Parts: sequence; structure tokens; C-alpha cells
Amino acid sequence: MNTKIAARSTVQKPSSPATPVAETIKRITTDSSAIIAVTTVLLFILACIFVSEFATVTNLRALFLSVALVGIAAVGLSIITIVGRLFALSVSAMVAVSTIVFASLLHTGPWTAMAAAVLFGALAGAVQGFFVGRLGTDPIVTTIAAAAILIGFAQIVTGGRNVQGAGDASVFGLTIFGVVPVQVLAFFVLTVLAWWTHRYTLLGRRVTLVGLNEKAALVSGMRAWPVVLFAFIASGAMAGLAGGLLSSESGQGNLQLGGTFGFDAITAVVVGGVSVKGGTGNPVGAATGAVLVGLLGNALVLLGLSYEVQLIFKGVLVLLAVVATGIASNRQSGRKR
Repeated sequence: MNTKIAARSTVQKPSSPATPVAETIKRITTDSSAIIAVTTVLLFILACIFVSEFATVTNLRALFLSVALVGIAAVGLSIITIVGRLFALSVSAMVAVSTIVFASLLHTGPWTAMAAAVLFGALAGAVQGFFVGRLGTDPIVTTIAAAAILIGFAQIVTGGRNVQGAGDASVFGLTIFGVVPVQVLAFFVLTVLAWWTHRYTLLGRRVTLVGLNEKAALVSGMRAWPVVLFAFIASGAMAGLAGGLLSSESGQGNLQLGGTFGFDAITAVVVGGVSVKGGTGNPVGAATGAVLVGLLGNALVLLGLSYEVQLIFKGVLVLLAVVATGIASNRQSGRKR
């Protein structure tokens, strides 16, 4: 009888199901992308309330335009990070040289010039992807070397001078329905396309698998280097597009243009919850990170803070993002165990 009583006392009552609100809070606190999205919305609201001239039409238009170009580069860079090859430190160089390609060919027509800029970026990315994926070179060293080569050749060709385009690129400065700039629309479309490819296609799943466990991918019969090559081509093409759109704003090409794109794109990727270890995160997170970084930078400028102080804030933001991503990853691992 005592045994039966003891047995009954050890029976655990089923726990009550979590409420929808509790589930939502739990998901947000364990999902780095959700954390970044909530942080971005809160920052936007605070900036509208406390930063003068932030919520003006002129400032918001300039903000969205700057975020769109960095965001395009960040979405492409995120694919390289997800596939487990850290970052491409040649993004700034590819953007800068793409502005020269666009301006040099603007006389052939704006769409031809833009196609050439995108093609240049894709080819530059393909060469780097071949070295990193097929030959197994270090991605950081390879992309630094690629940046030096690209800038060096461009300096020789242009003599270090501005390249003035002899054509009209105003088509890329239009607004859709008088509201949405072409650059912002391109950013949105590319983000959705990258998200869909990453989530619903075989190629996207292969990118994640190679980033998570390349050895397992090889055992399953999948070759990793073509996937890495694709990641670099996609990133290069988007960097070329960002450079072409940047050049279309003034019709000029200059190696100084896009100088901060590399750092800002890397910041956006890390802040967006894409793990530097690979296999975790998605392009939408990188796009959200770009919006957050752009919001922060714009608010700091309106507050009158110097460029050096802005760098400090961005550096702190990256550290906080890495910590938040690590905490979220540990919570997810603990929940699975």
C-alpha cells in the first residue's frame, strides 16, 4: 500500500499549455532575427520622438536610399557568411569599381551600363569563389588580395580621376507610384528573392548545409565548392548592382565611392543575426540589420555626433549583436536538448 502511495506521489501532473503571449515572448527572446526586428522598430520610434528633423520626408527618403544600397550589398554578403566562408572583404572595392564601370558605359544606355556593372561584380565574385571554394584558400586573405588587385587596376585605368558618365541615368532615380524609389524597390525585391531561394529551393538548403557541416555535405555526395562559388557570384553581382545604383545618382564613377560599404555590410550581416560560424541566419536578417545600422547612423548624424563617435557606436552595436546571437543560439540548443 505504501508503495502505491509513493508511486502516486511521484506521478507528475501535466504542465498547462503556454499562452499565446508567452509563446510569442519566448520565440522573440530565442530568435536573433526577431530581436533585431523589435530593436529596429523601437529605435525608429525613439528617433521619431527625440531626434529633431528625423521624421521629415526629406530625411526619411535619404535614409531609405542609403539603407537600400548598403542593404543590397549586405543581402549578398550574407550568403557567403551562411555558407561558412565568413566575409568578403572586397565588397567596398567591387562597389567602387562598379561605379567606374557604370559611368564608363553610360553612353551606351543606362540599362546596358547597369548590366555591365552587375556582370563585372559577378565575374569578380566568381574568381574569388573559385579560389576559396575550389582551391580552398582562406576567404579573408583571398578577398583582401582581390580588393587590392581591383583597386590597383582601376587606379591604372582611370589615373585616379573621376569618370564622368556621358549619358542619362535618371531612370534609376525615378519613384514607383511617386512614393517608392527604384533603389528601395530593388532592395525589397532582392531581399524577398534571396529569402525565397534560401528557404524554399534546393540550392538554398545546400547553402545552409555546407555552412552547418561541410563534411556531412560531402558524405551525402554533395560537392561543396559549387555552392561556395554560387555564394560569391551572388554577392559579387549584388555589390555590382549597388555600385551601379550609387553611380547613377551622380552619373560619376570614383574609387572613393562606397568606401564604407564593406564595413556597413559586415555590420548589417552580424547585427542581423547571421552566425559567422555559418549555417545560421537568413538574408532577411541581414536586410533588417542594414535598416538598423542605417537608422542608427542617421540618428547620430542628426544629433551632431562626429564620424569617430559613430564608429564607436557601430562597433558596440556589433559586439552586442554577437552576444545576443550567442545567447539566442545557446537557448535554442538547450531547448533542443
